[in-house]
Amino acid sequence: MGGTEGSSRVQWFKTNSSTLNGENELEAMSTSKVAKAFRIPLGAVGCYIVAKYTPMTPNGESGESVYVITERVVETLPPSLNFLSITGDYSEGGILTASYGYIGGQEGKSIYNWYLHEVENDMGTLIHEVSGLLQYRVTKDAIGKFISFQCIPVRDDGIVGEPRTCLGQERIRPGSPRLLALQIVGDAVEGTILSVEKNYWGGEEGDSVFRWFKTSSDGSQCEIRGASGSSYMPTVDDIGFFISVSCEPVRNDWARGPIVLSEQIGPIVAGPPTCQSLEFLGSIMEGQRLSFIASYIGGERGDCLHEWFRLKANGIKEKLSSDEFIDLTLDDVGRSIELVYTPIRKDGIKGNSRSIISDEISPADPVGLALVIPDCHQNQEIVPQKTYFGGQEGVGKYTWHRTKTKPNGLVLTDISSSSEDVVMCGQTFTYTPSLEDVGAYLVLQWLPTRVDGQSGKPLVAISSSAVIP
Repeated sequence: MGGTEGSSRVQWFKTNSSTLNGENELEAMSTSKVAKAFRIPLGAVGCYIVAKYTPMTPNGESGESVYVITERVVETLPPSLNFLSITGDYSEGGILTASYGYIGGQEGKSIYNWYLHEVENDMGTLIHEVSGLLQYRVTKDAIGKFISFQCIPVRDDGIVGEPRTCLGQERIRPGSPRLLALQIVGDAVEGTILSVEKNYWGGEEGDSVFRWFKTSSDGSQCEIRGASGSSYMPTVDDIGFFISVSCEPVRNDWARGPIVLSEQIGPIVAGPPTCQSLEFLGSIMEGQRLSFIASYIGGERGDCLHEWFRLKANGIKEKLSSDEFIDLTLDDVGRSIELVYTPIRKDGIKGNSRSIISDEISPADPVGLALVIPDCHQNQEIVPQKTYFGGQEGVGKYTWHRTKTKPNGLVLTDISSSSEDVVMCGQTFTYTPSLEDVGAYLVLQWLPTRVDGQSGKPLVAISSSAVIP
């Protein structure tokens, strides 16, 4: 009261006493201001609030100040958050930062947790590594997922408020593919495998592209044809050259990164003469020709040694040949063949020998190669001339016939039923013609048989002339 009010002023204080005992016992919390509203600060908790009002007329004349005090001390609000947000780069390797506003007394040790979500509304999986932190550097396992941050406000007296969660605005994107490191691991020796050791970054790696190069001592470089994998074995053509590899990182969605070239390794030196592989070529059977295929490394190949041995039952080895091949014979049946290959470099350096041993040589199918009946005379024993092939010969089957008419080649295939005048006259290997055979032709059918009872196709022979008396 007192005319028209001008810019009256208010100043705010706090005090521990519930009664006013003068301004000297008050602690100012603001300067004298025209504004009447006042936000109670955290420092006023537990104190009484005092407002000092100084009336002012429009011409600037001030009246006597009056004071008013609250009936109760200021109480704290329950701990809570008035805002929560996530900012930063939502891609692999990016940094996300959580921010929040706390109210409700003096903040204690509030609880922070980050979660990964397959979909926006699922429960999420706790990321243990960043619990208690306000920042999260996005890792590879977060790609394609949502990120959320949860804050549980805690007052310094241990009172816990309601948790609040903020979900990131987008799914985590993979980083751009790149190589953090690239090098060749291995010895610069012909025949030794060189491998790529790299550190890929940028989502899930796809089929990264490798290219191998060799560089001569004068600096000229060329790509090694056919070398496109993550490892390479130098050949004799690489001796004296330096080897390097390039890698173009490729993500599994075909996104590509910058090509990186490794440091060179070398120069490549000749390895010791070595037989990398050795195998037989041919059938392991009597009558067959057996050769071999050998893979050689170790500089320029010289005159390598290859020795063939027959392995006997008593453990003795019998050397057969030093040729490029051997022809298997009856003596080899039931035994094994050993090939010993000794690699020799052109400069005469020998490497370690390598050997292979065959299975037991199997016999060939029994075959009658030749059958001849010599001149036939009455009462003189006939001993046919025959040639057998196919393992160890067993007891064959022999059948003699006589016929007045000399049969032709077609009839010989079934001599027993070819004519009525064909008469069987014997069933042993040898035969002695009798008076009944005089003037007749003799026919011998032989069924060649192996010692194990296996029989071949029959062979038929006819005497060149009739039996002579």
